[in-house]
Amino acid sequence: MKNILLLHCHPWPHKSRYNRRLLAAARKLKGVECRDLYELYPTLHVNEEAEQLALTKADVVVFLFPIYWFSAPALMKEWTDVVLQAGFAFGEGGTALQGKQVLLAVSTGGAEQSYAPGGQHGADISAFLLPFEMTFKFCGMDLLEPFVTFDVRSLDNEAITKQARIFVERLTKLAGEKA
Repeated sequence: MKNILLLHCHPWPHKSRYNRRLLAAARKLKGVECRDLYELYPTLHVNEEAEQLALTKADVVVFLFPIYWFSAPALMKEWTDVVLQAGFAFGEGGTALQGKQVLLAVSTGGAEQSYAPGGQHGADISAFLLPFEMTFKFCGMDLLEPFVTFDVRSLDNEAITKQARIFVERLTKLAGEKA
């Protein structure tokens, strides 16, 4: 069974029905370590050693975050800058993440058609995920198909429950796959 590290990065989880529900569902799963980055680091000072240790124990790393202004919340960028250091994540001796799988689980406030060529945002969602994907690929990680949920503000409780169930199924399948 694979170990999954889920890094939740939402600056206002109390305002997020969607991300909060997915995080709660993931916390119930065996073999999934959930780390709420804004809870751990309210002053945005990331503990490099603690995060690197958590990464080394994981086979699969899941980033759960909303897309804000075409990117991730600020703490995810800080986490990346602090944790993914030369000699650990890349460069000479930086093999700690090679072969680990990475899943981006993202949500948007905008509708799916907004994230399409010719749509309000002018590009497919994959264009907004590319910087993250390139970062993790540079570290030797294997990218999984992203888990994207659009227009979360308009989802009712039933739709959120359905998405949480699909997310849990995806994590369960990942955990059960052989390394």
